[in-house]
Amino acid sequence: MKFTIIPADMYIWNISDLNKFLVTHQAQDISITTNLEGCCCRSIGLYKILDQFNFKSVTIHSPNPLENHEKYNVKLRLPFEFLKVKQQIEPTFHTWDETKIFGTVYGRPLWHRIGIVAHLLTYHDEKSLIGCLSDPGDIDKRELFETNELFKHDPRSFQNFGNILNQLPKQLANVDAYTPGQSVTDGYVAQTKRIYKHFLIDIVAETFTSGDCFFVTEKTVRPMLLKKPFIVMGSKDYLCYLRQLGFRTFHDFWDEEYDGYEGRERYLRILQLIDNLSCKSISELNDMYYSMQHTLDHNYNLLQTRSYDINNIEKII
Repeated sequence: MKFTIIPADMYIWNISDLNKFLVTHQAQDISITTNLEGCCCRSIGLYKILDQFNFKSVTIHSPNPLENHEKYNVKLRLPFEFLKVKQQIEPTFHTWDETKIFGTVYGRPLWHRIGIVAHLLTYHDEKSLIGCLSDPGDIDKRELFETNELFKHDPRSFQNFGNILNQLPKQLANVDAYTPGQSVTDGYVAQTKRIYKHFLIDIVAETFTSGDCFFVTEKTVRPMLLKKPFIVMGSKDYLCYLRQLGFRTFHDFWDEEYDGYEGRERYLRILQLIDNLSCKSISELNDMYYSMQHTLDHNYNLLQTRSYDINNIEKII
């Protein structure tokens, strides 16, 4: 019997349905999938829940190459699906018109995303391009905002978010859905590529930031396709794993020490890095942009040729 969980970073959305499934199928062979979501199953509490029951066998299908368990059988399913791009990007989109320094685009209002948006709008409003589809004025969408988590991680960011609340939503994406007929990454890039010429550095807020996971989505692939540098709020060692796949990051141009941390520490170090980069002049940023062209070209070409190293998973684990 098979069940698909809907994971957040630290919990399971459909926890009630999962419990009903587990109660119904005790002492049987069961299969659980996280679908296309590469969360850490320990962080969402899945293993603790399973330990409360007895099954003949449990198989977990996950796209997270770091997932493992001493008791339950973990199978890798559709890893790195978001790296599979089909379309080339016209050179006209590989430019910077010097309008803004920072850009960030997201859908679900996770704690670190609304915190980064609040920081950018509070301290670097004139230098930032913000895209956030979620509307805090919509009573049905309001519960999606992880404000409690933001307060727990950083009360100052929570206060900043309260001050900029009436500025949301900010529409940059054409639609909040996959584009029919395209891969998941190509579809989202098609919706947002027009805005990338307006900013230089993409502040990527990935879906999962906790535990042992490495899950690359279109949020990371998009700046590589648009040939822009990026800072990633993701799981610990996220950039390290990217480099092991063959991609290049930006430690030659700014401090990437934040990659050795997760959660609150990673988040606060990224905010400080944003503050540091905001002090650079347009001339300095242009010089930096010119110097990193080889890195940007490398990442773009790696995606187009699909020559990144995903076959040697042991290299990552």
